[in-house]
Amino acid sequence: MPFGLTNTPASFQHLMNDTFKDMLDRSLIIYLDDLLIYSSTLKQHQEHVLAVLARLRQAGLYAKAEKCQFSTSQTEFLGFVVSDQGVTMDPSKTEVITNWPVPKSVHDVQLLCKEAQSAPFAWHNDAQHAFEQLRSAFGTDTILRHFDPTRPIIVETDASDFAVAAVLSQTFDQGARHPIAFFSKKLDPAQLNYPIFDKEMFAIVAAFKHWRQYLEGAKFQVQVLTDHRSLEYFTTTKQLNHRQARWSELLADFDFVIQYRPGAQAGLPDALTCCSDMRPKDRGPLLMQEHNPGNFQTLLKPHQLRLAATGILTVKSDITDKIRDALPRDPWTSLLLERVHLGSAPPSFVINSMNLLTYQDSVCVPEVDDLRLLIVQDRHDSPAAGHPGRRKTLSLVRRSFFWLGMSKFVHSFVDSCETCRHIKAVRHKPYGHLKSLPVPPHPWLSISMDLVEQLPPSSNFMAILVVVDRLTKMAIFVPTTNELDAPELAKLFLRHVYSKHGLPTSIVSDRGSEFTSHFWRSLSTLLGIENHFSSAYHPQSDGQTERINQVLEQFLRGYSNHLQTDWSDLLPLAEFSYNNAEHASTQLTPFFANYGYHPHFSFDNTDPASPSLFPTARSYADQLKQLHEYVRGELVKANSQSAEQFDKCRLPTPQFWPGDRVWLSADNIRSLCPTKKLDYCRLGPFSVSEIISSHAYRLQLPPSMKIHNVLHVDRLEPYVANTIPNRVQPPPPPRSKSKVIWNMKSNKSSIARSIIATMTHFSTLSAGSDMGLTTTPGNPPPISPMLAT
Repeated sequence: MPFGLTNTPASFQHLMNDTFKDMLDRSLIIYLDDLLIYSSTLKQHQEHVLAVLARLRQAGLYAKAEKCQFSTSQTEFLGFVVSDQGVTMDPSKTEVITNWPVPKSVHDVQLLCKEAQSAPFAWHNDAQHAFEQLRSAFGTDTILRHFDPTRPIIVETDASDFAVAAVLSQTFDQGARHPIAFFSKKLDPAQLNYPIFDKEMFAIVAAFKHWRQYLEGAKFQVQVLTDHRSLEYFTTTKQLNHRQARWSELLADFDFVIQYRPGAQAGLPDALTCCSDMRPKDRGPLLMQEHNPGNFQTLLKPHQLRLAATGILTVKSDITDKIRDALPRDPWTSLLLERVHLGSAPPSFVINSMNLLTYQDSVCVPEVDDLRLLIVQDRHDSPAAGHPGRRKTLSLVRRSFFWLGMSKFVHSFVDSCETCRHIKAVRHKPYGHLKSLPVPPHPWLSISMDLVEQLPPSSNFMAILVVVDRLTKMAIFVPTTNELDAPELAKLFLRHVYSKHGLPTSIVSDRGSEFTSHFWRSLSTLLGIENHFSSAYHPQSDGQTERINQVLEQFLRGYSNHLQTDWSDLLPLAEFSYNNAEHASTQLTPFFANYGYHPHFSFDNTDPASPSLFPTARSYADQLKQLHEYVRGELVKANSQSAEQFDKCRLPTPQFWPGDRVWLSADNIRSLCPTKKLDYCRLGPFSVSEIISSHAYRLQLPPSMKIHNVLHVDRLEPYVANTIPNRVQPPPPPRSKSKVIWNMKSNKSSIARSIIATMTHFSTLSAGSDMGLTTTPGNPPPISPMLAT
C-alpha cells in the first residue's frame, strides 16, 4: 500500500474494482465498501447476488449481516434513496423540515412564515392541513434539488442561544435558488456557554463538517452567508483562542468566503435554530436528573414548613375553628351534639370549654372539608412526625382526635403513602418461592455459561469462560480476555463445547454484552439454540455457574503464585479437580455422571483393565442410560429439597398483571446522590407491561435508568393505590414507548457449516457513506426493480 494509511481508500477501491471488474456497471455498482446489486427480474437478481457472494468468499472479503438488504425495490445508497423509480433525496437530509413540530403559539407561526401576525392565534383544521402541505413540500423536487458539482454553492448559517442551523443551496435555471439539504444541531452543555461569536462560527464549522463531501474541492468558491458581521474577518484575524485555532485549521481544507447578510433576510436558517424542538427543556436541580425524574417530590411541603414549636401535637387554633364550624354539617357529629344537649348521649361524649365535641378528651372530627385528611397529614407527613408506620401514626392521631373508622382510614393512608415506599427499607421476607429450571433429559443438552473477569494478566489472559452441563454438572474452564466479543465467544464455543459434546438446545447465561449481542442471538436462532437470560440484578437465575465460579476462584486462590500470574496454567488442573469431585446434588462426580467411569487418579489401586469397567457395548449403553436417569432423578429430588428449605425464608410469589403498578428496589441502581444511605430505597411506581414468567415481569422503565426491564419478583413490591379523595401524591414516572427490534433470517444448512458460515460472514463491509451521487434529469442510473446492498 503506497504512502501507508493515507492511500487506504484508493487502494481499497482498486481492490474492489479488480475483484468485480467483470460485473461493474452490468449488475453491480461499488463505492469503497458499499455494494449495490441491481437486476431486472427476481431470478436474475438471485443469480447476481449469489455471484457477488461467491466472489466475496474467493477474495476473502466479509459482509456484515445487519447492514445488508436483499431483494428490495428501494434502498439507501451513498446518501440517496435508489428505487425502480429513480433517485430521490434521503429523507434524513430533510427531516429537520419534515419533522417540524406543529406551531403552538403566534411566535411559532411567525418563525415558520417569517412575518408578523396581528390576529389572535387559533389553530384549526385548515391551518393544520396547510401546515402539513408546506412541511411536505420541502421534500419534493419542486423545492429540493439534487446536488450539482458544476454549479456554485451557497451555505446559509445561523445560531441561537441553544442551536445552530444551516441550509445548503445552489442557483439553477432562471436564477432560482433551490435548497439541497438542511442541517440543524442542538448545542451541548459546553457549547451553550460559547460567546455569540463562537456560536455563529460553530454553525459554519458544523455545516462544513456535515457537508464535507459537497464542499471540499468545490469547483467554485463556496459562499457562506451569516447575519454576524464580525465573522467576515475570521480568516484574517491573527489572534485566535485555542478553539478558534482548531476551527481555522479544519476550515483550511475548504475554499470559501464569509459574507454578511442581515438577520431579517436569514429566513429558513433562523427559523431552524428557533424551532420549538430545539429549545432546551426546563431542568430542575441535579436531583431531578435521577433515573426517574417524575417520581421525585420535595419532602418538605409548604404546609409542613413550620417552626419546631408548632410541631407539638396539640389541637391548633385553625383546625379547632374548622372543626367547630363543621360539627353541625356532619350527620354523625350533629346527632351526637343533639343527644349531648338532651342528656341522652353516652357519658364519654361531652362538649368542652371550647365548644368542641370530645370523646374521652379526644376531639370528634366530622367528615367535612377533608378535615380528617389534614389531621392525618399533619401526624404523618410533617417533619415533626417523620412518616411513621401504621401503629405510630394511629397513636399520634388518637392522642388528640377521634372519629369512627379511624384505624381503617389511617392504615389506608399509610399503606398508600408513596414517600414511605420511597424512603423505607423492606422488612419482610423476599417475595418468590424457588423455581428451579427443568432438569434436562440428557447430558450437554442444556448448558450454562458465565465469565470470571478482571483477573490479573496471565499469559495474556485476564478472564475465564465457565461452561457447565446442567445435568451432569461437568464444567469446562477456558482462559480468555476481558475484551471477549460475540464472534470470539462463538469460536470458543465451537472449539471447546460443540466439537466435544455436540450442540445444546438451550443456554443459560447472564445479560453480559457478549451473550445479548445481535451476533450471538442470531447465531443461536440459526442453530436452534434457545437462550435463557437471568433477570436484572438476580444472579440466582444462573446460580449453578455462579457457585462453580466460587469453587474455581477458591482453587486458584490456593495454588496461584504470589504475583497471581500463573492461574491460566492451573485451569486444566482446576477443571480436573472439580469434575473428579462428588457433587452434592447427584452424589456422583461430574466425570462419572458424564462417562460412566472414574478417571485414573494418582495412587489409584483400581485395575484399569478390570472387566467390570469395560462391559459390552450394549450393556455399557444401557448402564449409561440408567446412570443418566439416576442422575436426573437425584437432581429432581435435590431441587425439591432445596426449594423446601429456600421457601422457608420467602413469601409466596405475588401475581401481577399487565397494567399493575409496582415499586422497584433501588439496590444496585446507580444514584447521583452523594451517598446511597440517604437516597430512595425504592423507585417508581412503574407499570407492568408483560408477564415473562411466574417470577419475572417486564416493566415500563424510563430510558434514563439504562437497566434491563425484565426483573425478578423479589426486586418488586406491590403498589397500594390511594383511596383517600383530594390527597396529593407524587406524579407517575415518565414512560418510553420506544422499542428496538432486530431480526435476521437465513437458510439453515448443516450445523457445523452454519456455525462456521455465521462466524465468517459477519465482518467488515459497512454501509452509510455520505458521498453524493450525481444524476441528471431524465437520465437515471441503470437501476432495476430488484436491489441488494
